[in-house]
Amino acid sequence: MRQELIIQGVPDRIKRDAWWLETITTPQQDHPRSTKPDGPLLSAVRIQHAIPVLAALITLADWLFWKQPLGISIAVFAVVLSAAIMFAKRERPSRSEWIWAIGFTALCNLPVAIDLQFLSVLFSLGGVICLAVWVVYGGKSNEGAAVRLAFRLPTIGAAMLIRDVLSEKHDVNLGTGLRSHAASLMLPLIMGVVFLALLAIANPVLEIVIEALDPGYLLAREFWLRVLFWGICACLIWPYLNLSDPWLGPRTRQPFAPMAGPARSAFLINPASVRNSLMLFNLLFLVQTIMDLSILTGGVALPEGMSYATYAHRGAYPLVVTALLAGLFTLATHSMIRTDATLRALVYLWLAQNVFLVVTAAFRLQFYVEAYALTHLRVAAFIWMALVMIGLVLTLLQIHLGQTRVWLMRRCFVATLVTLYACCFVNFAEIIANYNLRHGDLASRDGYYICNLGADAYPVIHAYELKTNQQLCGRSMRYALNRNRIDTWREWGFRRWRIQAYYQQHS
Repeated sequence: MRQELIIQGVPDRIKRDAWWLETITTPQQDHPRSTKPDGPLLSAVRIQHAIPVLAALITLADWLFWKQPLGISIAVFAVVLSAAIMFAKRERPSRSEWIWAIGFTALCNLPVAIDLQFLSVLFSLGGVICLAVWVVYGGKSNEGAAVRLAFRLPTIGAAMLIRDVLSEKHDVNLGTGLRSHAASLMLPLIMGVVFLALLAIANPVLEIVIEALDPGYLLAREFWLRVLFWGICACLIWPYLNLSDPWLGPRTRQPFAPMAGPARSAFLINPASVRNSLMLFNLLFLVQTIMDLSILTGGVALPEGMSYATYAHRGAYPLVVTALLAGLFTLATHSMIRTDATLRALVYLWLAQNVFLVVTAAFRLQFYVEAYALTHLRVAAFIWMALVMIGLVLTLLQIHLGQTRVWLMRRCFVATLVTLYACCFVNFAEIIANYNLRHGDLASRDGYYICNLGADAYPVIHAYELKTNQQLCGRSMRYALNRNRIDTWREWGFRRWRIQAYYQQHS
């Protein structure tokens, strides 16, 4: 029974209302609440409000991708998903942040709009991932978060979706809640069916649409495959709508932990062993450099039975691997080289010789291309050699300026990223066909490879056929052009559109 609290010297009317002076209990004791932390999106709206966003994105994915050819539709979906991520930002994005996000998203999806290829799709996906990391971490650079997000995206989405939906059960009264929802839906459903029947009678078109609905479609295999597609889309999209620290990791950068067991590694890697290694490496590379100069300048003849093409093929790739190992060795011994002037001088000499060997490897590959034509793999080898050269030069700068290994790795990553991004805009099939067709012997000997470069090489091949008045590619090229034809806007790409316009103009 409740005991009344009496306060002497207080008017009777206030005595009766003095319940507010009773001992106050904490809200946790009276009304226990869930302490589940919310992510950036869930701090503004609850999951039941995020579900419509997820449903809208799944509907868009179904319209763009289900049994549809791929093309610029990937860029369209990436742009819409990026906008949803921006709306999920904890603080309301400012105008400058919107401008930055729009520019970044356009830059990442431009390669897909030019031409659909594996590399352009990677840039589109990478742009979405980087934007999501920026929404969580802001201006703080966190490469580890981007890597974690890229690897967790295909695997953790389903677990996150189930976890977040089930975690809301504590906030819902399953007793009165269900009854209240049923009561609120009963009248609209009954009256809706009545009005639908009346409208169907009055509208013959609506009656035909209703009669065309087939409940048996729910049992069809295609329907359940489509449901599976929706589920996969939900699992891939949901993490972007629920960006939270427990998933992405801590906001603050974790310092690199020192390498364990320095005493064990000191037995193998120590200043004396590094100095002896660099002296031996310089001597070996000096011999190789002298021999390459002698052979390339014609002073020394090749062994009997070996052509320049064979010589070029044998040396092009191993020399690049050698340069990579040199860079790794320099990184591993960075702390010793930085504090020892003698070791630093030996490293400068060794890296300079590596740079020269990469140049000779490029010359070898050029000889091989002149003998056996240009291919996609050989173009990739030229690009790879250029990146290795940039990495060696950056390593020299890093040692000279006294920078850290993180400084070097970041710049090597940026150089690789810029190179790959530029490759998305280059029509390599056209370059290969143009080079091979300019060398008459290669065109006659490797016509099959040229014709199988696909529709991207058609303008060059067509110009060659007009110039020589002979047909190089027949049915195979027409098949490639028909397969590359744009039938719907979803598969549109600038390069495909340009080639199709050229084909229609000259056919």
